[in-house]
Amino acid sequence: MSLIMEKHRVNIPYERRRQFGNARFLLFCSLAFLCLISLYFGPSLRSQVRHCLNRSCNNQSYHDDPEKWCPLPDVTVPKDDGLEPSEHFMNPRQLQLQVQRLSAAVRVPTESYDDNGNVDQDPRWGTFQDFHQVLEQLFPLVHSQLELRKVNRYGLLYTFRGEDTSKKPILLTAHQDVVPAGTASRWTYPPYEGHFDGSFIWGRGAADCKNVLIGILSAIEDLLSQSFVPRRTIVLAFGFDEETGGVRGAAALNQSLVEEWGLQSFLFILDEGGMGVQNQGDILYAYPGVGEKGYYDIQLSLEVNGGHSSRPPRHTGIGIMADAIVALEKEPYAPRLTHSNPFRRVLECRARYSPEAVQPWLRDALLSGDEYEIAEKLAKEETEEKWLVQTSQAIDVINGGVKVNALPENIEFQVNHRVALHESNQYIENHVRRVLDPVIRKYELEFQAEIHSTSHTEDSELETTSSGILKLKTLQIIDIAPISATDNNVWNVFSGTIRHVFESTESGQDRIVVPAGNIMTGNTDTLHYWNLTDNIYRFTPSRNGTRLNQHGIDERMGLTAHLEGMRLYYDLIRNFDGWDGA
Repeated sequence: MSLIMEKHRVNIPYERRRQFGNARFLLFCSLAFLCLISLYFGPSLRSQVRHCLNRSCNNQSYHDDPEKWCPLPDVTVPKDDGLEPSEHFMNPRQLQLQVQRLSAAVRVPTESYDDNGNVDQDPRWGTFQDFHQVLEQLFPLVHSQLELRKVNRYGLLYTFRGEDTSKKPILLTAHQDVVPAGTASRWTYPPYEGHFDGSFIWGRGAADCKNVLIGILSAIEDLLSQSFVPRRTIVLAFGFDEETGGVRGAAALNQSLVEEWGLQSFLFILDEGGMGVQNQGDILYAYPGVGEKGYYDIQLSLEVNGGHSSRPPRHTGIGIMADAIVALEKEPYAPRLTHSNPFRRVLECRARYSPEAVQPWLRDALLSGDEYEIAEKLAKEETEEKWLVQTSQAIDVINGGVKVNALPENIEFQVNHRVALHESNQYIENHVRRVLDPVIRKYELEFQAEIHSTSHTEDSELETTSSGILKLKTLQIIDIAPISATDNNVWNVFSGTIRHVFESTESGQDRIVVPAGNIMTGNTDTLHYWNLTDNIYRFTPSRNGTRLNQHGIDERMGLTAHLEGMRLYYDLIRNFDGWDGA
């Protein structure tokens, strides 16, 4: 029944959908009441209550009052702790130092590949040992005064012990690896030269994300040079295979962190990611990622009888699979903006602080509360933000045939899905099966599915003999990430620090910075750290136009923006060190 409703939902008239929306609103409030009651039945239910409040009923009371949308945190200025202000990073001497540091890091080609073997077997991992030696040379104080443990050979775990063991530590993360650079001749400057043109460092990893790793270590090195001793412990975790899923790096680092500190033991985690700092009219919007879409890869393979190409059937196996691809691409996933989606908060922030710069229909649509109207309009505008409210589907790999005069016997293609918050892995499976059913029937195929470690065979319910076997197989699954709260004191200090730093930059003078938690369409190493804290922020601190071509030709990072990012790491450490919270 739910599948049928989802299939036809986009055709429901607007007024009827508004009625459904009101009914859902009453249902959500009822659920919230039940969740609150469950608090009295013991702490074992508290995680369920938190999930209910964060994902279904969060801040529902202010949705009908635009003047209450998007409350700003106070600007959080570090206390007088005897340390230099973070503005000292913005001087010519520091710029030259960072040119040397980031260029040196880029010059080591720490590429990771999908087919990498284990760290003790594949010699391609050896370049990470070279990278570690470079870090030791660049940051002598870090390597002489912090505890360093290497996890699974190349994972780096630094611990800067605080004096107050009752305070939860903070975790700052980045990854050492980069995607392969491709053909060097297509780059303006060689991808591993670390060229500085006076404004940008060019090279693979300059923007994703050796800028983050070098920025964090530079902030710590500077604090150590001032004899800083933290009250709150600071932990740095640098994986080495984030670009291929983090299964050897961040996963092993997480295990080590849990063994030492325990579950839910960190105050917050800051990783790369997010959408940086962007202009919208006269306002600067900072978009840390407070959640991530899910990830679901499937493979569809077809087995058919071969033969000589001089006597072809009406459709070869490749033709059948082409029909399947067309069927999938003709039925994209329906957009929807639920009240629990952080992107709704982003839109509310824009409507409140930049009303002249947003779509004229947006404010009234947000007030109506309709989950489909806004999403459908956003999807029609064909901007990248449509993927914050819609599951994406991309056919990325296809193989078939071995010889031009022989009919193909085995054909396969792979589909990548980034799963929207309102859908699920099960929904993806049902959608693919439903869309492919006419193709299965048309070509009288047998259907087999191997999903979630279970396998089953579904005949096409035709009496005729099968002309081939279509197989659906799950390749990789990442669940939708938990959403970090943006209404607690940890967020207030974090986002207040963002305001302090970027409102005091040259480009932010006399401007307001509005921090708004957003959703990421990709995934970071934080997918391995969900059990360490409820407060996970993915934010590479850089203004739009300063961090370019990640994963592409001519990747580069603006040095002024890099220095501004160092200011944020430096002041976050100081603000949370002086904070008397948990």
